[in-house]
Parts: sequence; C-alpha cells; structure tokens
Amino acid sequence: MKTKLIYILTLVFSLTLFTNCSDEFLETETQSSYTTDVVFSNPAFTLNALYGIYSLMTLDEMYSQKIPYYASLNSDIEVVAFGSGDYGDNGRRGIGNYLATPGNNELARPWNALYRAIERANILIAEVPNSPVMSGDDEEAIAKMWSYYGEALTLRAQFYFDLVRIWGDVPFKTDPTQPDGSNFFLGKTDRDEILEAMIEDLQEAEQYVPWINQHEAGTPERVSKGFVKGLMARIALYRGGHSLRAESNSIERGSDYETYYQIARDQCKEIMDRGIHQLNPSYKDVFMRQNQLQPDRQFYESLFEVGHGMARSGEAGYYMGIRFDTNPVYGRGTQGGALTLPHYLYAFDEADSRRNLAVAFYKYNDKGRQEIYTDPSQYRIAKWSVKWMTDAYIAANRNAGNKLLTGVNWTLMRFSDVLLMFAEAENELNGPTALAKDALKEVRSRAFPTEEQAEKVENYVNNMGSKEAFFEAIVDERALELGGESIRKFDLVRWNLLYEKITEARELNWKIVYGEAPYDNLPNYLYYKYREDDPEDLDYASLNLDEDLGDLNIPGFDRVDWLPGLTDSDKQEFIDWLNLMSSGLDNNPERHLLPIAQPVIDDANGAFTNDYGF
Repeated sequence: MKTKLIYILTLVFSLTLFTNCSDEFLETETQSSYTTDVVFSNPAFTLNALYGIYSLMTLDEMYSQKIPYYASLNSDIEVVAFGSGDYGDNGRRGIGNYLATPGNNELARPWNALYRAIERANILIAEVPNSPVMSGDDEEAIAKMWSYYGEALTLRAQFYFDLVRIWGDVPFKTDPTQPDGSNFFLGKTDRDEILEAMIEDLQEAEQYVPWINQHEAGTPERVSKGFVKGLMARIALYRGGHSLRAESNSIERGSDYETYYQIARDQCKEIMDRGIHQLNPSYKDVFMRQNQLQPDRQFYESLFEVGHGMARSGEAGYYMGIRFDTNPVYGRGTQGGALTLPHYLYAFDEADSRRNLAVAFYKYNDKGRQEIYTDPSQYRIAKWSVKWMTDAYIAANRNAGNKLLTGVNWTLMRFSDVLLMFAEAENELNGPTALAKDALKEVRSRAFPTEEQAEKVENYVNNMGSKEAFFEAIVDERALELGGESIRKFDLVRWNLLYEKITEARELNWKIVYGEAPYDNLPNYLYYKYREDDPEDLDYASLNLDEDLGDLNIPGFDRVDWLPGLTDSDKQEFIDWLNLMSSGLDNNPERHLLPIAQPVIDDANGAFTNDYGF
C-alpha cells in the first residue's frame, strides 16, 4: 500500500472553490494531510482533490488578477494604466509596457502559482488510473474518475499554455514531485514540445470529459468537452503561429504549422456541428449575465469560466471595466486600471451594437452619474460595470472600507471565439471558403440590426475574395468581438503583428486628435444629454460621435470638447503619453515575453537562466 502523503498548501478535502453557485462545492473540516490511498479511493474524495486545482485559479496571482490583467496587456486596444511619471515602474506598469526586468516584484507569484497548480494536477493525473475504483465493477464511478482525470489534464494544459505564452520555454514537469528530489531542478523545455504534449493530453481528455449539457455540474465553471476542444484549437493555433525563440532571439513561426491549423479547424468544427454551444442573441446580455453572477446555462456561449466569489476573488468590474469614483449611489470607487484608446471606439461601425460595450469614454463621477472624459488616455472597457452588478454587491460596496472584489467570473473562452478560430484556420488552409465566411457572418450578424444585415454582414463578408483580405477581416473582427477579454495580445503575437499594431494604434490616435484622414470629419464638440428613463446615463442614441455639428447652442444639450477640439497642450500631452505606451518594444520590437523573476532563477540551482537578452 502506498503511504506517500499529499501536502497541498491550503486544503485537500476542504478546498472550497469560490464560485457563484454556493451549493456546488463542498466545504468540510480542515485536515493537514491525507494519503493518496484515501484521497483517490472514491469519486467524492477525488472530486475534492480536483476542486483543489480549480481553487488555485481564483487566487490574485492567477486568474483573479495577475494573469488576465498584468501578463496579458498591452495590445493595440488594451493598455495598462500609467502616468507620464510611472510608465517605467518595475511593477505591473513595467509588465504592460514591456519594460519589466527580472527584479520585477510582480513576476514570481503567477509563476509559482501556475507550477503549484500543475503539481496538484500531476498528482491527480498520476493517481486516478491506479485507484481501486478503476478495477471495480461500478461503471458510473469509473466514468466519474476518468472525467475528473480529463478535467485535470485540461487544466494542466491551460496552465502550461499560460506559462509558454507569457515566458516562452519553461521547465516541463508532468510527474508529481519525487521524494528523492530527482525532478526538483529541471531545465527548460522547448515550447513546441510542451504545446505538442498538451495537445496530445487534450486529445486524451476529450475521450473522458462530457459535453456541458451532460456534465454533472452543468456549468461553465467546470471543464467540459467543448472547452477541451476549444483549448486544443487555441493551443494548436499558437503552436502553428509565431513566437520569440531563445536560440535565434528572433520571431519565428512554428514548424509544420498547417498540421496545427488543421487540428484547430477540425476541433472548432466539431464544437460548431454539435450545436450545444451557441451565441447568445444579445451581445449585451452576455456581459449582463457575467456582472449579475449568472453562469450561462441557456446558450452555453461561455465554454469555460473561472468561478470567482463576491468579496473573495475576481476583479472584472474593478480593474477591467468602467471607472467609478466613490459615490453615494454605488459606493467605493473602482480602479479601472485597464485602459483602451479612442481609435478602438472608431474601429466600430456606428451601427455595430458592440460599440457601446467596447469603450467607456466616460466614468461615473462622485454623484454616480456618467461624466465624459476630456482626457483621451482615460478610456476604459465598458463590458463590466458596478451598475450592472447584483444588489447585494452594490449594498456591500456602499459600506466597503477597502477594495471589494466583485466575484465576476473570468471567461476563458466564448463560442464566438470558436467561430472566429474556425474561420481563421479554414481560410489559412483552404482560402475564404463558404464555411469560413459563414462562421464570420454568424459573429457579425449578432452585432448589427436587421436593416443593416445585407450591407454590413452579407456584402461585407462576401466581398472578401482573397485569403489575405479575409485574414485582415479576422484580425479586425477578433478585436471588435473580444476586446478587453485579454486575448488580443496573444493573437497579435502568434500573427507576428504585435509591434506593428501597437505602432499603428499610436499613429491612428495621433490622426484622431489632429483631425487627419480618415478621421477628418469627427466633431470638435460632443453634444450630449442624459436619458429620461435613467438620468445617470448618457443618451447614446443622441450623441454626435460620428458627426461634426459645428459650434452650436442646442436646447436640452450640453457639450464638451471632443478629440479634435482639444487644446494644443492637451493634444501634445496625449501624444507624449502614447509614445510611452508599450515603449519597451521600441528598443526590442520582438521581445513580447516576460523575464523570469530573479528569485525563481536563484532557487533553480543553476537549472535554467533568463533568455531573450534579459
């Protein structure tokens, strides 16, 4: 009998996953340690060990903050907040601006947390096949154990994927830590080998994990087959894409990339053909549900969400989302530390319903009312808002003495992402076929009203006759559909467009404030009023965002200087700010990866060092 002990830093049996569904996970008395024979002796105990992996995902250093908000910024449409005096700060601002050094004090925690989660997954993956349950005759129990095994394989793949796309080549450990120390100090493994192994793991996992509507949880807060396949597609596209290589210290595309695009194409097609995951007909409702802590059990547009818990974890709506000053209506203010830019607002067609959810060119002021920014460096992503949150959260926030974590789940994949990955892979392999065009149309169709469908959906897509034109449309559409969801940076990396698009963003915003084409018809003044049915909010339908009305006195409207109408000094200040944004890439245009923290290097016993010139 094995007597190896599992020492898991928080709990094994009593690990509680902080989710929005309080009855879904167990909470029991703390125990200091358990033998593997006990932990994996039945499905109920094994499920608790699986929750131990999920629970780490809710930590600040994982998907509550550091991975989606620090390590996944900057892109051309998502920017970490900074001022002119602290853009080079060697904390989160240094990360976002590609200026981080090994001494950055934000780097070690996510690295260590990811490997801690991998260790928990490794233990479960190693022990489940040896469980006495597997040699029994209880088919239901055996199926559950294999399903938990598949979930652990999938979570481990997600963790290694994040390590690779944030740090490049990393140590690759798929066995539990051995008591003799034989796998304590491992050198780096080439990222292609890691990604290929994770694809193989996911090919195994999909055999065991059920679809979400057949899953015992029935919620996107647990891994189901759709996410297994979607993650396989995402990893395959990354494996077939570009990345900074240690050997050459330059950007290179993964070898045999068409093989991996084929994997991505086929996996996405299987999700689409199954018909379980669908687009919610309302784009706004997708995010209203998130803000209301309502996992999507109707359309299953969310393939997987990190299940957070109010006041415990989750910063969607606090760090990523509309800025709120402290006010008597909604309580303690939010940081809104993730920014976007004016050119992103104007990337949307004015009829596109996603536009008002993409860019908040306003904040809620100390009266709890929307106030238009006169500083274009302060725009936020509008998908998450305290105003949309539960009454319980708003009530608690009114009495909060410190930051109150929102509990809003962090969505790792939506079905619209699957459709766009399919369209991209199909186009790369076969050109802009009818299948590729139909997938793109499905995403765009939701965004436009009926009267605009012919021109903005059918004609727009059908007129793309070349592979190159269709690819450019995919690049644009993924920005419009997925902005603020911490996907864009890694898309640009795998396309080898990161520095090009960031440079383009600077240029476009310069043209906006100086009224250069194609922005030469923007208004100098934005005329606005508030909604009659909700005087806290601007009446968006009456805003002249796309029309210059001149210098007028319009009854019932106030006005504010808009982008081309800013003073010369305000324009110059904004341009200076733009030039500091992502400025680390100016000296190292290809260095999108982060350095490994110096304490991690020091503890590695010489097994690995930093690459890429760090």
